[in-house]
Parts: sequence; C-alpha cells; structure tokens
Amino acid sequence: MRFTLVGFAPLLTLALACSDETSSTGTTTDATGSSTDPTTAGPTTEPTSLTNTTEDPSSSGTPVTESSGDTSPDSSSTEPPCGALCGDGMICGAEECDCGGFPCTADNLGGLSCLDVVDPTIPGVLTGGTLGCNAASCRFDTSMCTYCGDGDVNGNEECEDEDDINTTCEALGAGTAGPLSCDASCKIDTTACTDCAFSVQFELDSCPDGFSTQSLNPGAAASSWACGEPTVYGLGPGVMAPGTFGTNLSGPYNANEISALVSPTIDVSSCTDAGLVMSLRHWHNFEGGASNADGGIVQVSEDGTTWTTIAPTGGDLYDDSPITATYAPVNGVLGFTGSQDDNQWSLSEFDLSEFAGSSSLQVRFVFGSNGSVQQGGWYIDFMEILGSGK
Repeated sequence: MRFTLVGFAPLLTLALACSDETSSTGTTTDATGSSTDPTTAGPTTEPTSLTNTTEDPSSSGTPVTESSGDTSPDSSSTEPPCGALCGDGMICGAEECDCGGFPCTADNLGGLSCLDVVDPTIPGVLTGGTLGCNAASCRFDTSMCTYCGDGDVNGNEECEDEDDINTTCEALGAGTAGPLSCDASCKIDTTACTDCAFSVQFELDSCPDGFSTQSLNPGAAASSWACGEPTVYGLGPGVMAPGTFGTNLSGPYNANEISALVSPTIDVSSCTDAGLVMSLRHWHNFEGGASNADGGIVQVSEDGTTWTTIAPTGGDLYDDSPITATYAPVNGVLGFTGSQDDNQWSLSEFDLSEFAGSSSLQVRFVFGSNGSVQQGGWYIDFMEILGSGK
C-alpha cells in the first residue's frame, strides 16, 4: 500500500511511500494498478489553478478539469463563437459593427441607430437617418445620418435654429404665452413659456382691443391717436404694417399735442415670480435736431391716477437728451426722440418686476410735440407682458 501527498509548484513535493511488496525491478504500483518506473518518470504535471484535476492515464499526465456532467460543447447555446476578423459578420473585440456583407441588419449594428451614436466630426447632435458600417474598419459610418444644425428639419427634430417656430406655448400646453426657442438638439424649448401673460396685437378686426386715447391737457391740441391701417404717408410706416395704433395714420401729428394711448386694466396678480417684462414693438418719426422737440415716454399706474415713467432696459432705449415739447409730462424728460429715428420697427423691453402681483396695472404711451415742425409720429404694433417663465 502507498500514500502520496503532492503540493503546488514550486513547493517541495513530499512523498511518503509504504508498500507491502516491491518488485525486483524497482517499479511501484499505485491504487489504480498503474506502475511507475522511478528511474525514468519525472514529477507529475503541476496544476495552475485551484481546480481539482485527475491525471488522464492516456494523455501522459495532462490535467483535465473535473465536471459533474458532459464536457462536450453545449449544443443548446444561442451565442455563436466570436469571430476574429472584420467582415466575418460578428461583432468582436474593438469592432463597433460587422456586417460581413450588405445590407447591414440591426444585429450587425449592435441594435444601434444614428440616434445612439456620437460623431465628433459632425457639428451637431445626430437626429436620424441610416446608420452604416465601414466594411474595412468595422467602425460606424454616419455619412447617411442627419444632424441638428444642417438647416433642414428632419429625423426626430422639431425645429432648426434659423427657422421660425410655427406654434405657440399655448398650443404645446406649456403656458398661456411666451417665447419659444430651438435648443441644441433641435427640440422646441418651452422653458420661457408662462401663464403670467398679457399680449395685444392691434389687428384691424379687433381694434382698439380695450385701449383708449385721451388728451392730457385741456389747452393742448386734440389727441391724434387712431387704430387701423397706416396709409402711404411718406413719414409713416406705410401699408406694410396693417393693424396698428398710431398718431394719425395718414399724416403728421398735431402741433402742441400732449396725448396718451392707455391700456385697459391688466391683472398680473398671478405673476409673483422673479421677473416681469413688457416688450413693445413700435416705430417712430419725431421732430429731432439739437433740441429733440417732439417725442414719447411710457408710464405705468396701479390706480389710473398716479403715473410713473419707466425707461426701457433693452432694445431701443431712450435718448440721452431731454425732450423739449410744449407740455408735461413729456417736456424736459428723457424719452424716444427724433434723433433716434431709423425708419424701421424696433423692439424695446421694460422691467415691470416691481409691479408683479398687481391686479390693476395699466400702461400708457404719452406723446408730446411743440408748436413748430410735425413729423410722422409714433406707432404701436404689439405689446406683451410676460412673467419669467417656468
């Protein structure tokens, strides 16, 4: 009988043998009946892991992993063996795709599309199209993909930055009003939409939209404000601006005029967030010169009696020289004047944040002239008050 204890290399193999019988040739016999010649046999093969192994008598000492079941390949496996070459139809190693021929299938592309790929050589987010595979490199081919910024609304895009957005916050269910923009993924950005909104466009079928006009001094000339369609009067905006409130739509304003276009009461009690901005689209042509003789200002009130002049914070600003009209409140103050005239529609923005939460806000546009030269006047096309958005 013999007992053998074997350790992992390079540990010292210690063998203790005890035999009831030794042959005359020096050959020892183990429990399986195999014999080993001590003069020719070397140490047994050393295992490279902790896996139990047995010595296969037919393989000259090669270790075989023990298994409780059949060691033949699993014929039920659905995964094909991984190929080694680009073009063999199997995605392996560093390959992004491998069609092995054309056309590519979804499996050949790893189940991905243009929307899942980032290509740093394209100046925009991929938005659609057909993803391909380079047959030589097995890398994605994005030449047939569309991207945001190419000027065309395609793929999953909703807009392109240079194009007009032909919808509204209200139509998108994002708020009553507000500006829409196109984001970097060519999706419509509604973050500036708000339920805090008041807007009016003086269309021909809706004038005067609740607005009224008045002369502010009994000694002054009558108010020349009117709502409608401007004529071809050379000093006015012309017939290309249908629907506007202006100081005489077909000629010059009056001499020694001090008059106002007054809004209805505007409820901004729901506008309690950080910002409240009024945007004004207007056109003006006043007597200018060194004295800025004629011009206009914007005022607000919460009681219809006490009016506060406000200055624009953006866009077309007040001139830095006072107006020299005949009557207050235009005479002697800064406002829109003839020195600023550029004979085109402009946009001015006013900060109304201190009036946020008011339920009785009113806005008025006050025009004043002196007794000398009269020009085209002041025309209001669009007015909008918006909260700061979501």
